Amino acid sequence: MRLAFNEDQTTFSTFLEQMLASDVCGFRPAPEWERLEYGDAIDVQLAENGFFDAAAEETLGPVMAAEMIFKIAQLPVAVECAASALLRPNFASKLPRPIAVIEAEPHHPIRFLPMARSVIWLSQSKVRTAILKDGDVQKADTLFAYPMGVLNMAALTWDDVDTDAAKALDLWRIGVAAELAGALKGGLNSVLEHVKERHQFGRPLGSFQAVQHRLAQGVIEIDSARWLILKAAQSQDPADAALALAHTQNMATRIGYDLHQFMGAMGLTLEHPLHRWTYRARLLRSALGGASSAFGHYADARWGPA
Repeated sequence: MRLAFNEDQTTFSTFLEQMLASDVCGFRPAPEWERLEYGDAIDVQLAENGFFDAAAEETLGPVMAAEMIFKIAQLPVAVECAASALLRPNFASKLPRPIAVIEAEPHHPIRFLPMARSVIWLSQSKVRTAILKDGDVQKADTLFAYPMGVLNMAALTWDDVDTDAAKALDLWRIGVAAELAGALKGGLNSVLEHVKERHQFGRPLGSFQAVQHRLAQGVIEIDSARWLILKAAQSQDPADAALALAHTQNMATRIGYDLHQFMGAMGLTLEHPLHRWTYRARLLRSALGGASSAFGHYADARWGPA
């Protein structure tokens, strides 16, 4: 694996960071004090400038798509990115976005459905897609800081996609891992700012060694997850994809606990954005069966089924 981006990847990353620094990506309490805000403005900007097509570009590829998912997930606003950046360019380039993904039971609430224009249904044996129409989705209440909805399955017309279902699931594992790692990174960044400003016993909270050690461990684990994700995106190896997801989901609970521990009660209020990242992480850490399932897939891919 190359440990440095090429010139085109570096330029892409720089422009992406400039776009994500816009005021439209910042935190503000949502109307009616909802737990989430969808980033409509930045979603449009990314789509109009072709960022979601990075995986199809030879000099950018899936590595840059995974890096983009990681960075976008650090925003306090939610943006549908993983399916659009990794699944769509590989086997559904004409599918209208935003895209919702079914990875378990289709009757359960699915993230991004309320604004989705299409849906991808992943299984071990096949990949199916459907275009959504008015009335196909019922919005669902949620605590998870994602827009959630339930499908009217009887109203949908499904098309089978001629692609490798196992490869599609591997790409989705990479996308979920990148989104989860980004959510944890966004939450960690907000807590780092808090412990610099919050004083206890006449000193900044971040000056205490115990706090520093636990936050440093979180930084290391998130950074290691990012490298595993980029390696998996480059290699397209099933074992690499499973390991990236397993590691990221395995660390999510401990990091989420530490973030709320050091933020205190403020982290549970709607006036501070921490809940948006940690509640997204609570949902993503169980995606595709959770860490135990991902570790099982890794073992099978590396050494064969037991």
